[in-house]
Amino acid sequence: MKHARLDALPSPKVIIIGGSNAAFGIDSERLEKALCMPVVNMSIHASLGFRFMVEEVKGSIGRGDLVIVALEHSCYSKSTKDNDLHILTADRYLGALHYMPWYQRPKVVVGIAVMRMQGRWKELSGAWKDDSLDPVYRANGFNAQGDVISHLDRPPREASRQQAVDFFEPYIGEEFDPLVRALAVEVNTHGGELVFTWPSIAKSSFRSTFHQAMRDGLRESGFEIIGRTEDYVYPDTLFYDTHYHLNAKGRQVRTTQLIRDLCASAQVHCCVGPGSVP
Repeated sequence: MKHARLDALPSPKVIIIGGSNAAFGIDSERLEKALCMPVVNMSIHASLGFRFMVEEVKGSIGRGDLVIVALEHSCYSKSTKDNDLHILTADRYLGALHYMPWYQRPKVVVGIAVMRMQGRWKELSGAWKDDSLDPVYRANGFNAQGDVISHLDRPPREASRQQAVDFFEPYIGEEFDPLVRALAVEVNTHGGELVFTWPSIAKSSFRSTFHQAMRDGLRESGFEIIGRTEDYVYPDTLFYDTHYHLNAKGRQVRTTQLIRDLCASAQVHCCVGPGSVP
C-alpha cells in the first residue's frame, strides 16, 4: 500500500522516512493541510536500517519533493541491519529485496521459503486454529497516507510496562555519513528539500548525550535537525507500548510541534504560518 501511493503520487509531495516512531507518531493528514502537498509515510521499523530506508525511496523522489527524515537512535548507530524483519518485509513485498545489500538477499529468500513452509504446515495441522490477529501490528493497521492508526482507539500499556529505549555505541556509525550524503544528492538533483527532525521519545528514556551526538553527527555531514530536542521529549504517559510509539494524544502533540518546526524552517514552504497549525 505504501509503495503504491509512493509511486502514484505526483510531485511535489512529502515523503517521510524513519522507524516506528514516525509510523505511530505522525498525523500525515494534518501535514497535508499544513504543507498543501500529499504525504506518504514510508516509515515502518528502525530495525530495517537507514540504508534500507534510503534505497527504498531514492528512486521515487521527484521534482520539488520534501523528504522528512525521523530516525531512531539505532539508525544513526548502525545504518545497515540484518534481521528477521527483512524476511517478513520481503515476504509481504518482494521488491524490498532490492533495498538490501546483495549479500543479504540469498539469506532472505531462503528465510521466506522456510517461513512459508512453516506457515503451510501450521495451516494444515491446525496449529493456527486458535490464533487471532494482533489488533495493532497488522498489515491493514495503516491509513491511506501510511500512518499506523490501529492503536489510536486502544488503551495504552501502563507506563511501567512500556519498552524503554536501548542506546548503542558508537552513537554515529561510519556508514551514516555516506548514506546521508547520497540521499541529499538524490533530493537536490530533483530540486527538493531534505529535512531532519528529532524522533519522539519518552522522558524516562531520554539521554542528552546521545541527542547531542545526533546533532553533531549531522552537522559534520552538513545538515541540521530542525527544532529543539526538548520539544520531542514527552511524558511516558503519552506513549502507547514503547518509548518511541506515541498514543493518540501524543501523536497530536508531536504532529503540532513538527508542523511548527517545519513551517519555521527556511527550507519548507507551508500553507500556514508557524502560529496557525491546522
